[in-house]
This record gives sequence, C-alpha cells and structure tokens, in this order.
Amino acid sequence: MTSADFRHDYGAHVENMRLRQKDQQHLQFFQSIIEDNRHLFEGRSILVLSCGPGTLALMAARAGAAHVYAIDYSNVTDYAQLVVKENHYEHVITVLHGRVTDLKLTKQLLVDGIICNWMGHCLLYESELVQVLQARELWLKPDGFILPDLGALYLMGGSNQLLKNERCNWWLDVYGCKMNAMRRYSMAEPRYAKVKGDQLLTLARKVMSLDLRTATMEDLQLDCDIRLQALHEGYFECFVLYFDVTFSRGHLPQKLSCNPWLGSQLKSLWLQTVLFVEQPFIMRAKYNYTGHLVFKPLKQEEELSRLNLNEMKIQIEFFEATPDGGWNPRVRKSWLMLPRFQTVQEVTDCQDQQFRLDL
Repeated sequence: MTSADFRHDYGAHVENMRLRQKDQQHLQFFQSIIEDNRHLFEGRSILVLSCGPGTLALMAARAGAAHVYAIDYSNVTDYAQLVVKENHYEHVITVLHGRVTDLKLTKQLLVDGIICNWMGHCLLYESELVQVLQARELWLKPDGFILPDLGALYLMGGSNQLLKNERCNWWLDVYGCKMNAMRRYSMAEPRYAKVKGDQLLTLARKVMSLDLRTATMEDLQLDCDIRLQALHEGYFECFVLYFDVTFSRGHLPQKLSCNPWLGSQLKSLWLQTVLFVEQPFIMRAKYNYTGHLVFKPLKQEEELSRLNLNEMKIQIEFFEATPDGGWNPRVRKSWLMLPRFQTVQEVTDCQDQQFRLDL
C-alpha cells in the first residue's frame, strides 16, 4: 500500500490500527468473554468479521477453536496474514479478503459462532451490522452465537456550554472575521466527545433494542416517540446518545457500556454522540418533555440488503409541556452523519426550523 491508498482504506493504516487497539475498552471486553467461555470455542468453527490485524481471530484460536475464518474487506488482511503466520496459527486461521456477499463460501462454511466488533457511533452509524446479519443468514448454525449479540441505544439531555463554545460558537469570531456559515456547518454534524455525568440534565431513555440473533434489516432504523425526565433544572444545550452491548450466551452476561455516568478509565472508540441544539432553553425538573426521534440511512434503498449505514440522518422534534396543558416546541432539527462534506443545501435543511435563516 501507498499513502494514496490510505485515503480510501483508513482501516489498513498502521497508526489507525494502533489507536483502535491500544488500551481499548472493547478489546478488554472481547478478551474477558473469550477467556471466560472457552467451552464455546474449543473444537468449534468461528467466523471473525472485520478482523483487522487479526487480534480477535488469535484470541479465538488460543481459546481452542478448531478453525477460525478471519474476514475483512480492507487491505488490512495482508497484515493479518503476516500476524497469523508469526504466531504459528496458519493451520487454524484462514484470512479472507472481501465483503460477506463477495465470498463464495455458502456451501463450504458453517460456523458455531460469529465474532465482530460491529458497533458504530450511536450503535448504527458506520457499524458492521449489515455484514453481521448477512453472515448470520449464510453461515451461522441454528444454535450458534454472535459476540456481542444484544445492543441498546439511549438518549439523554445535557448542558455542555464549554464544549459547544469550543466546537461550534468559536466560529462566530475568528481573529475578527465573522464565520457564522462555518458555525452552521458545525451545528449540522454530531460531535463525538467524552461527556461527564455532571453535564447531564435527564435520566437515560432507551430508544432502541437489538437482538442480533433475530434482528432484520428493518430493525436497523429508528422511528419512535421519546420522553425525557429531567433530574434537575439547567440550560439544555444538547442531546446525548450512548449505547450498551451485551453477550448473553456466556456463563454470566457481560456488558460493554458507553454510559457517561460510568467514567471508565479505559479508552473508547465511540465516546458519546452529542447533538447540539441551536437555542438553549431552561429545562425545569417539574415539566414534561416529549417528542419524536428518527435515525435512518440518508437514502432509502429499494433492497434492504444494500442498506447504507455510512450515510445517516437524525431528526428530533422536542416539546415542553406548558402549565395550561399545551406543548411548547423547543427543537425541530436534523443532523447528518456522513463520510463526506455536506452541501450547502444539506446544511440549510439541518438547521432548526424555528430559528432557520438562509445562508
């Protein structure tokens, strides 16, 4: 590979591989489960999706797996083959390059378990869920396991003026230059940041539950009513999303959580997802807050098997109950999650409809 390749295949960049593995909470999670549940691996056939440089495949092999298929559509598979050979597991681990639907292994391959670090930001964005569900249908035995197999997404309300000033409001005055257009761009994108418990105003509300043993492609989209309960009064600046995943088939269920109240000392690839609102408002503990949340791919494909979780849109309508029994609209806004730059029209469409101005 050359430096030009990294632009289109960031997963095969050595520095990226280091950052995704060194002292990472999710790898501690996988290692603990595999070591504590060797009975699920000994003499079994295991499929590792998005195998990277081969760490999870080697963990499965060391736990006694009879054969491990390590698959990735990145050129990182070239490195994985070197790592497997260096650890003398080439007789156990077969490294394959390509996507699930590209590999012609339907008849030859039937596995006892699928391992995949499938989680994306907000659980869904840039996740490997489509690959996992496709592999489950093609190759997983009826009584096989998926690690992890359960996922849940949570919504909270927060007050984080310092982060908003740093990420968004900074653009209002850049060395004496007005750059409100840049602020509008920054407000149209979710921010990934480490949120502290004292910056939260509400209890967490579960908005999505996934069971990968039975989930369908339709389940990888979210359209639901929401209700948030305020813990205390404060200036509402943002919505906060985080997720948990669980492996339910072990001796004891084990969970990996991005809950901001936990304050883990280990690193996380995902942190929390912060959605800043245009105008802050005072959230009052005795008021009711309700609304509607949509989290779907930006473009709807006719074939759900082509679901694109790398271009997604979040829409939230949020209302505050008034003393006279009515509802006061507080937020009507969208955020785009894209691997590319947003167009001017996309940014305009994302602005809060109550405070919308033309660029």
